[in-house]
Amino acid sequence: MDEIMKKKLQRLDELLRHPPGLSAVDNLCKEATALSIDRKKKKKRKKKKIQQEVESQESEGKEDPFPVTVVTSIEESNSSVQPFTQTNEKSRRWHQTSRRWRSKLEKLANIDASRTYRLGNLVLALDPEFLIAKGSDGTQVFLGLRDDGTEVAVKRMNKFNYQDLKNEEEFLRLPELDSSSIVRYVDFAEDVHFGYLVLQLCEYTLEEYIQDHLPDDSAERSLILKKLVKEVLCSLQVLHDQKTKILHRDIKPQNVLIDIKGQARLADFGISRRLKQGETTLRTSIAGTRCWKAKETINEKVNTNYKRSSDIQVAGMLVYYILSRGHHPFGGDVDCEYNISRGRYSLDHLNDNVAKDLVEWMINENLNERPTVEQTLEHPFFWTDERRVQYLKILGNEKEAENCRNADEELFNAIAKYTEGKSFSEWKTKLPAELVKKLDGKKKPYPENTLGLLRFIRNLHEHYPEDAESINLMASFPDLFGSVFRFAKERGWNSRASLKKFFSSAPQT
Repeated sequence: MDEIMKKKLQRLDELLRHPPGLSAVDNLCKEATALSIDRKKKKKRKKKKIQQEVESQESEGKEDPFPVTVVTSIEESNSSVQPFTQTNEKSRRWHQTSRRWRSKLEKLANIDASRTYRLGNLVLALDPEFLIAKGSDGTQVFLGLRDDGTEVAVKRMNKFNYQDLKNEEEFLRLPELDSSSIVRYVDFAEDVHFGYLVLQLCEYTLEEYIQDHLPDDSAERSLILKKLVKEVLCSLQVLHDQKTKILHRDIKPQNVLIDIKGQARLADFGISRRLKQGETTLRTSIAGTRCWKAKETINEKVNTNYKRSSDIQVAGMLVYYILSRGHHPFGGDVDCEYNISRGRYSLDHLNDNVAKDLVEWMINENLNERPTVEQTLEHPFFWTDERRVQYLKILGNEKEAENCRNADEELFNAIAKYTEGKSFSEWKTKLPAELVKKLDGKKKPYPENTLGLLRFIRNLHEHYPEDAESINLMASFPDLFGSVFRFAKERGWNSRASLKKFFSSAPQT
């Protein structure tokens, strides 16, 4: 403490002990305050001067450890940014959406700026703690936050090997791929060493979701699995559309993402290709992931003819994977591709005959006999209960069912294998007795076999619609539709004019 300040404080003490008047005290207090402020300003100026001198010496003696890196963003093409830019921000805007990544995003929103990396209007932390996925090609996926608070996933790839990343960006920016079935594109940026693809943040891969996040209730689980199958096929429909004509070429559980709403979205278009006008086949190099390749690509050594039906076969494997909760129709890793190349499969993990029919159709070893994606979505697996009942009614009007009381022995034997041990065997005992009596009393009683049941259903809806409304056929006989559909398909009935309208989708060239 200097002498001037010391004397003034002593004088102030004397005045307080023996106050001569308020004005003298006030004046002295003002003088002391002014002196204190003046001293603080001098100290700040001196400190700033020293700091500038030190910085000047350091810049002359060594290089900056964090040199400026210019990053070009699609949305902010004129922005120049520095990695690990230090700012005074203590927290960032954050629009909370994700449940799985919430704790990590909260940390990212509040982490010190010196630990972040800025890309235009995006902040991420290139730290293992915020790494959420890795690819075999060196790709890394980090959590990120945009300046508007949006949560994103940032896919980073080395620029010496990032043609796949650029390819994916080009596809995702197509207006045709702006769909709830496709992972959403946000932005693209690059710096000296890496390319960065910024995408919608999702919760899980399909693989993770199937293994660990399905509900325990079997009925609810079945509905969710069917929904996932439909969403996967809808995503493929977006690609295979006549105006879009994109071949994905890498369909697998890890490339389907589940968003915050539980919606399945197709992702990873790094090796996707687009057919030219008039093309139906792409002559291309071998691509895809082991065990998730179409038969026609496995047998080739260098190049292969890839069609939309090639995507369909792999999608069929994925459909089985979903419905069986993690199994592959062609077996495990060791024998999988061998079995694909020879058309050897097993659907033992599926009990639903209709689901089996869909999978078998899709994974057919003959690419010309596989369905289009539109045909898969019209398959009976996706029919409503009302449409299934309508189909049963029309079957009950076919001549074989109309003649159920006098059907030939060969037909009885053929249909018997679809009846044994099913919920609809001895069907009369499982329907209201008074209703059976009502219909049996009109003519000779219905035979208690499948043909008799089909004719009974037809007449019940035709002549007693109110009674028919009181019976839930799908609940009473849950395996009836699947069994009858498979039988009718085997006999060729589904190709008849009366039933053909249920299978109306035309083949896609």
